[in-house]
Formats: sequence, C-alpha cells, structure tokens
Amino acid sequence: MFKVGNSKYACNIKDVDRIIKYENLTHVPSNQPSFEGFYNHEGRVIKIFNLSKRFGVEDDHSVDLAHKKIIIVKDEDILVGIVVDEVLEVFNYGDSSIKTEIKDELNTIKKEKGKSIDLHYVKDMILLNGEIIIYISITKIIAIELEESDL
Repeated sequence: MFKVGNSKYACNIKDVDRIIKYENLTHVPSNQPSFEGFYNHEGRVIKIFNLSKRFGVEDDHSVDLAHKKIIIVKDEDILVGIVVDEVLEVFNYGDSSIKTEIKDELNTIKKEKGKSIDLHYVKDMILLNGEIIIYISITKIIAIELEESDL
C-alpha cells in the first residue's frame, strides 16, 4: 500500500520488482508531464514516471524526500519505475476486513460533483480499517505511460 497525495493505493505485489529510495534520477525535459526521468537500476536504464502527475494530484512539496519512493514495476521483460509519496505497508488483499466493489458508486459521486475520474486502471476499492484503498492495475498505468512516452 502506498500514498499519492492524500489517497492510499494498492497494487498486486507480483507486479513489483522492488522498492527503492527516490534518488539519483537523471531528469530529462519531456512533453509528457508524468515523465520524471531515468534511473540506472543495476546497469539498466529505466524510465521513471510520477503517479502524482498521472493522477492530477498537486505536488506536495511538504513531503519529505526521505519518504518518497520509486516502485520498480516489472511487466514481462520491461522494468519501469513509478514515484510515490510514501510506501506504507504490504498486506494481503484477502486479509482486508471488508472488500467491496464501489467503483460505480464512486463514479456517480464524482459525476454529481462535476468531476471526472479515470477508472480504467482501477481494479477494485478496498475498505480496510475504515479507510478506502484504491486497488489499481499498475501494469495498465505503465502501459499507458509507455504508449504516451516521447522518449
């Protein structure tokens, strides 16, 4: 489970290669707002994308860089990194006290408030200890990032 802005997200741990500190990025100008730069990961140069920018979350400059992490995602032979504000914990989705599909309800609420929400990479919503955790397909997000990438 990790944070982006004030929201908590979860992804399938099988898609995660490792979690590393947010450091030593090579920043490159790009037309893609979510592209953060490149990282040398054990001799492989991998692209790094920022989920805050992908999700349209204001960059919280109050987030301590020591808390920021890069989640290295593996999708077949491709490694890509995503920047998150904080990694909180690893938990088993089956262990959640209540799990419920409330995507339609969430979408209705957002439409009523005049906001749009992109749900094609949201797999489920988990209610855990009274908090909503958004369960996302990190591989779908990576596929979108790579498709839109100009580098």
